[in-house]
Amino acid sequence: MSSPFAEIARVLGPARVLEDEASRTAASRDSWPRALGWGPEELSRHRPAAVLKPRDEKGLAAVLAWASAAKVGLLARGAGSGVLGAAIPRGPESAVLDASSLADRFELDPRPDRPSVTCGAGMLGSDLEAKLQAKGWSLMHFPQSMEDSTAGGWIATDSFGQLSTRYGGVADQALWVKAWRPDGTSAEEEPAPHLGAEGTLGILSEVCLRIRPAARSRSFNSFRFRRLAEALDFARDCMARPVRPSVLRLYCPVDAFFNGLRRRGPSHGSSRWMEAAEGIALRRLRLMYALSPLAGRHWVCVAVYEDEPGFERGAPAEAPPGADLGEGPAVRWWERRYHLDRERLERVFQRACFADTADLWAPWERLGELYDGVMAALRPHAFAFAHLSHFDAKGACLYVTLAGVGPEEHARAWQAAMEACVKAGGRVNHHHGVGLAKLPWLSSAKGPEWLASWSAQKKRRDPGNLLNAGKLCR
Repeated sequence: MSSPFAEIARVLGPARVLEDEASRTAASRDSWPRALGWGPEELSRHRPAAVLKPRDEKGLAAVLAWASAAKVGLLARGAGSGVLGAAIPRGPESAVLDASSLADRFELDPRPDRPSVTCGAGMLGSDLEAKLQAKGWSLMHFPQSMEDSTAGGWIATDSFGQLSTRYGGVADQALWVKAWRPDGTSAEEEPAPHLGAEGTLGILSEVCLRIRPAARSRSFNSFRFRRLAEALDFARDCMARPVRPSVLRLYCPVDAFFNGLRRRGPSHGSSRWMEAAEGIALRRLRLMYALSPLAGRHWVCVAVYEDEPGFERGAPAEAPPGADLGEGPAVRWWERRYHLDRERLERVFQRACFADTADLWAPWERLGELYDGVMAALRPHAFAFAHLSHFDAKGACLYVTLAGVGPEEHARAWQAAMEACVKAGGRVNHHHGVGLAKLPWLSSAKGPEWLASWSAQKKRRDPGNLLNAGKLCR
């Protein structure tokens, strides 16, 4: 029997139309922690019919025109680092469009008033930054997934990077995108419709981003505070100064402990005993919480300032006596800022445990209530700790780590965190997107105005609902 993909294989070449089980299984999930625990049966339900890998825009146009005529749904995939299931296919009725080959374009525009770089949407962030650094320039956008996320993926999730306190999110840095519609036509356009749209309104082939001169030096600052309220007051004072920090993060005592921020001096690497004991410890939540005061009782603040040509170096606000921890904790954070051991995370699920993160947001006046409410809601279901980051004039992101035992308790913990966030007047999404994990709380994640605009754009751009169907709608 002839393959339904024979026609597009003749255009792209057989090596770029993958129908083997291994390739389709690899594309059946992204980095959503809940999917890491899936067995063969669950994976098979999400396995796409094929993986299509166009080499260039000509191939991309051909794939879109073919899929539109054949009524085959497409799910765009960059590097697969999303953590909420936005890049998980519906199953054999769809195909994955692997955009990783759309990475060749690199054009630097160093005009003094608005320097920028245009790159292929499939280019990895680390590769893009390396090319810029070689020419004395740098991005403003540095997500933790820098080494395994793409410029197109940043747009799709409305991403924020670790320097967002100074430079904002990708919405503040993207100048234009080249977007392709299901009929195979394209246009250079404003990025706004595609920000956070998770590939439902078009496939991106190029992205233009603002850039900056590479930093000449950095200053690292660390402080400790007895209570969250004191730490938030200090953070607000730092934000009110003429020069904002590039990085400003507040770690609860337990999060500071697990991130190695409590020690003075150089980092001593990861603690192997923690991994060996975590499977046992997570089955004893009461004991974990009873022992948590041993991690310390102080919140730790990390602030990093950069010195760029044409910019005045900033300095933090005056800290209370005894609060200054020197540069050690901030330096340790900087050195490990991209560290994520995915193999270790998979081993957590292999031991029938879970580990996950939630990116929540609230205005300044509700951050304390958000932290208290979410921590209390999680306590019966998971061991949880958190930090605050991505500060701006309106509020900040509460980034929660939660770990426990079993898929049922994982689901209960996630639901408890989302509902506690809504109750506290927060928003259940900051920079990870919506995907499948937050779909039940879509109205909180996006808001009615955004959803109304998206719905109108979807009807106009993709009337056949071919692009990432089932996402951003309930």
